[in-house]
Amino acid sequence: MIKKFIHTSDWHIGRKLRDFERYEEFRKFFQWLEDLINTEEIDALLVSGDIFDNTTPSVKAQEIYYSFLAKISQSHCRHVIIISGNHDSPAFLDAPAELLNLINIQVIGTACENEIITLYDTDKNPEMIVCAVPYLRDRDVRTLGSGDSYENIDRDLINGINFHYAKVFDEAKILSDKNKNISVVAMGHLFTHGGITKPDDGVRSLYVGTSIEIQSEIFPEFLTYTALGHLHSAQKIKRENIRYSGSPIQMDFGEAGQQKSVYIIELDGKNLINIRDVKIPIFKRLERISGDFDELCAEIQTFQNESVWLDVTYTGEETIGNLSDRIKDFVKAFSNVEILSIRDNKTAPESDEIKNSARGIDDITPLGMLDLFFDEKKIADDKREIFAKMYEEILLKAEIEE
Repeated sequence: MIKKFIHTSDWHIGRKLRDFERYEEFRKFFQWLEDLINTEEIDALLVSGDIFDNTTPSVKAQEIYYSFLAKISQSHCRHVIIISGNHDSPAFLDAPAELLNLINIQVIGTACENEIITLYDTDKNPEMIVCAVPYLRDRDVRTLGSGDSYENIDRDLINGINFHYAKVFDEAKILSDKNKNISVVAMGHLFTHGGITKPDDGVRSLYVGTSIEIQSEIFPEFLTYTALGHLHSAQKIKRENIRYSGSPIQMDFGEAGQQKSVYIIELDGKNLINIRDVKIPIFKRLERISGDFDELCAEIQTFQNESVWLDVTYTGEETIGNLSDRIKDFVKAFSNVEILSIRDNKTAPESDEIKNSARGIDDITPLGMLDLFFDEKKIADDKREIFAKMYEEILLKAEIEE
């Protein structure tokens, strides 16, 4: 019987920060996770989407992913279940599924008829039912009718998602009634109403032209636990047993100082005994600092014994023409300190355009790119609204017909 499982999500393997690679952080996280699995004698690992940071992961990102899975297959952990997120390519994740099944790793990349997984112990007795629902794309849950209003499009999308989950849970309930002594766990990658995001936390909009939030009531009471992905901060949604685990590393400077974690869920048959929030070590510290030149230098000195990336804002009254060079020269004495961005609020206040440009093209949504274009061309507000609606409709049709 499964006594302990881990809930994690939003790995975003391959993610960069200001064009700086972060592979070493990912390797250290997976080594830590492997050690935790063995130390805690974890029976199952549930990963709720956004495995990679984009749909075409690099060779290094794939190596880190498959190396970790290979090690886990030899550990105490008997089951691994992975679902896709909005950053993932469903087809890419699904491609090695049959091979991974041979080592008890089950991947659900594409919405399908086999999203209910029954886990069995070594004696072939059922020990857990998992509703593994991947990120549901527009084409999975609705069709676009000619002339549909945006209100109807949003309504149809919400109804489609609700119907898909309800169908899965109805089937799981039938299985649960036949196996009354085992737990039923749900996995999903979506934005649930009440979830909290933060500026610059790297969370990307899920659906073009909409602000879709799904009510937590879609998760029925008979579920022992609901393991969600998409939001990067660990949090619960209304009930103690509906949770986002958050990302394992700080995704951007908006998360500077935020403690990351995974959840260990302890069970007794179908009963939830405990949910433990296990803190993840910070493998690369992110910090935002501000002040005049002397204040910045004093703060930088405090990091001399730590590995840290800094986002620096100069707020002094004195105009320093070679500000960036002076700060970078000062930092050379501290080998573990790297400055990723420097702003002078006196001469160049930070704008949304600057922030978006600094994050890199992969972090900007299609509508965000359109806003940058509008800003550059100085398009009037009344025309922006007209063009934006046309652009949203084109993107939506393209996604559905893909």
